[in-house]
Amino acid sequence: MRDLLMYGMPEGQAEEHRRALGDLRKQVESHGLRCRLVERLHLPMRSGYYTPVLRPPEMDVYGGGRLVVTVTVVDVPKGGAWYLLKRPDGLPVEAHSVTGAAAAAVAIAAYASPP
Repeated sequence: MRDLLMYGMPEGQAEEHRRALGDLRKQVESHGLRCRLVERLHLPMRSGYYTPVLRPPEMDVYGGGRLVVTVTVVDVPKGGAWYLLKRPDGLPVEAHSVTGAAAAAVAIAAYASPP
């Protein structure tokens, strides 16, 4: 992936986000949920050749045979990095500091339980 451009962030920052998602993954899987780290690409469809653009990493969380939430890491100016939990329709619903991966995992497990 070295030939790809990071969309809106340096590659070093994206690697920090991958590590944070990896830490959360360990916590979430202890609740019996499955996780899939996702690298999304933006492929421009205009005329001519354009280099694919790598978007920030995300993690899809599955439970009960369905997508429960998608987690991305966002950086808040003067607030550090946060996990942003998004419903399957893409609407952000919660944010948790990356220093509290266990609390974020408990919140994700609550979304996985049937209503």
